[in-house]
Amino acid sequence: MATLFHKIKKAISRPKLIRVWFYDNIVERINIFKKSYKWGKSDSRIERKIYKNYSDYIAHQGAKLDTMDLTDYDEKYYKILNERLKSFAQKNIVRHGAVVLCLAARIGTEVRVFLNYGCFAVGIDLNPGKGNKYVLHGDFHNIQFPDASVDVIFSNSVDHALNLLKLAGEVRRVLKPGGHIILEIGKGTDEGGKFGYYEASTWRKIDDCLDYFKNLGFTVLERHGFDWPWPGEQVMLQKQKLTNE
Repeated sequence: MATLFHKIKKAISRPKLIRVWFYDNIVERINIFKKSYKWGKSDSRIERKIYKNYSDYIAHQGAKLDTMDLTDYDEKYYKILNERLKSFAQKNIVRHGAVVLCLAARIGTEVRVFLNYGCFAVGIDLNPGKGNKYVLHGDFHNIQFPDASVDVIFSNSVDHALNLLKLAGEVRRVLKPGGHIILEIGKGTDEGGKFGYYEASTWRKIDDCLDYFKNLGFTVLERHGFDWPWPGEQVMLQKQKLTNE
């Protein structure tokens, strides 16, 4: 009861939370207003949601921001990610002047962290919301930036990709030779991980997801476990030259 009272009080103090609270506590519980999606095999280790068409996928993913209030998340994740990136700053990977692209960056929390380190950083998202000065509208399956133009790519939303192979290919395309990608990936179903309503792809193990990048010439350099905002790993990979290039 105390938790419910706290949610109601918080919602009243923030107008947007009235809608969010209703969604979380009514729609999520009785499940009558939500469109249902089935899962299908992408390969033996990956499943992905079955959408009517790509526009249906775009609409579903873009609706997420309208059912969330990210104020508390923004404050906490900013501090946590700032700490997580310190070791990369010490290695001069996250550095002043580095060009950084954050994929599926929502309101831009991660972009602000990279800006704090002196990077030239920007994000893309299917729904960055109104007046977002950190994140542009964009689809990480079809990134609008030119080949070999980015030093570092960051994402904690690869589970929202409909096509992991296409995402990995776009990451490789826009990264400079020797560039790095930092991924924060949730644990797979065999590792105790859980995937929610808006995730578009699931895996049994984190390595199942990483294989899409390794098969395109990325080398894993570092892996670090974490527990928030969900149990997973932060993984840094580097783009390597392929033999046919």
